[in-house]
Amino acid sequence: MDAEWTKVSKIECLGEVDDYVYDLSIEDNDPFFFASDILVHNTDSCYFTAYPTFKTDIDSGSVQWSKEVAITVYDAIADNTNDSFPQFMERAFHAPPKNGSIIKAGRELIGDRALFIKKKKYAINIYDKEGKRKDVDGRRGSIKAMGLDTKRSDTPKYVQVFLQQVLEEVLAGANREDVIKMIVDFKTTMSEKPAWEKGSPRAANKLTWYQEQEDRATNGKFNMPGHVRAALNWNNLRRMHGDNYSMRIVDGMKVIVCKLRPNALNYTSIAYPTDELRLPAWFKELPFDDSAMETTLVDQKLDNLIGILKWDFKQDINIKSSFNNLFSFE
Repeated sequence: MDAEWTKVSKIECLGEVDDYVYDLSIEDNDPFFFASDILVHNTDSCYFTAYPTFKTDIDSGSVQWSKEVAITVYDAIADNTNDSFPQFMERAFHAPPKNGSIIKAGRELIGDRALFIKKKKYAINIYDKEGKRKDVDGRRGSIKAMGLDTKRSDTPKYVQVFLQQVLEEVLAGANREDVIKMIVDFKTTMSEKPAWEKGSPRAANKLTWYQEQEDRATNGKFNMPGHVRAALNWNNLRRMHGDNYSMRIVDGMKVIVCKLRPNALNYTSIAYPTDELRLPAWFKELPFDDSAMETTLVDQKLDNLIGILKWDFKQDINIKSSFNNLFSFE
């Protein structure tokens, strides 16, 4: 296993966070593995809907479907499932009913809308969580988002906020036109930001090691992650300009990676330290590729988030700027 030791840069309270803080991948998707010589099993929640079963009766009007009815139905399903465990445990494992009754499943949450994108990537608008209503005091509910760009560390905070707003509107039932307007407004505002504010946050780890490998390379080039190359480019330009005031990027430092248009040095990107309070003039004069960065931060992340809806945005984005026809949801 390729592991790397890093130092803790800061500790802060995040409050209540509905997201996993670790991920464990098993070869061939086998859920069984040994942990400290103990055979364990990786389990996940199971999401399902009972609506298709009742759809014919709901459409005919013989069954009234509401949030309250749904809660009653799913609570009953949970109770019936738990009632079946003692008999199953006795039949499958010869466990006495008294012992088998300790096996229980919990009805966790109920939502009215959800986006299931791929494994471990989904979002649900929850209106009931373990018997407690979330759609109270004028709130639509509580969104549970797993594995989405709304919480990725390589997404700037202001883009995370925007993606969260889009997600909330979609899960509240917003139509395509409303979402398009949100995107147009955001991209118009974003186009007015300085280019260096459109970069992507990253951590520059193993910088010294990669620099040493490149110094030893016979052709002067060593393959490395793009954000590491961008950090080294900052250090090189800082040295070339005789800049003794700006911070030098060192191992483990947080940086913002910006893409560049074609230039004499053949640099495709450059990073700057997030703690650098005064960006030098030589940096601000670089040929930043605003369009590429906006595509990375907005277009691609929106595609990851709501591309599953198969909405075609091309025809409906009419901004009098270089941002026309950037969207492609196919």
